Amino acid sequence: MEKMGFGNVTSTSKTIKTIDIEKKISVLIVEDDLLIQKIHKVIMTKFGTEVQLAANGKEVVDLFLSGASFDLILTDLEMPIMDGIEATKQLRSMGVTSMIVGVTSRNQDSEMQAFMKSGPNACYVKPLNAEKVTAVLNELKNN
Repeated sequence: MEKMGFGNVTSTSKTIKTIDIEKKISVLIVEDDLLIQKIHKVIMTKFGTEVQLAANGKEVVDLFLSGASFDLILTDLEMPIMDGIEATKQLRSMGVTSMIVGVTSRNQDSEMQAFMKSGPNACYVKPLNAEKVTAVLNELKNN
């Protein structure tokens, strides 16, 4: 979990102790398959994150255009309306710096490399599991 601290505040009479506030990591799951959506939501919720769902890349772009932001975006490669590659390209061109992780059912190096060229931080074969999520959240926490 990310921690935000206010540090020690000194007044003329006393020092106030450090206050740490736990900030939940916000995650946007972009997936058109309802079963995979549910699996990923359950896993991410177990890790204490706040989860929102989107069914395609256009929804993600529209969310960011309306002012939304997320710490982490998990996006599928193949979706109707706008796929993960195009959504990632658009988000990066808009200046979105959120961690973007591609998830795909295709385990072919060429397709994963094509996905990686669009600008995500990582790409995994779905469904995600606890080991993959731990790696992603640790990377997010350390950056």
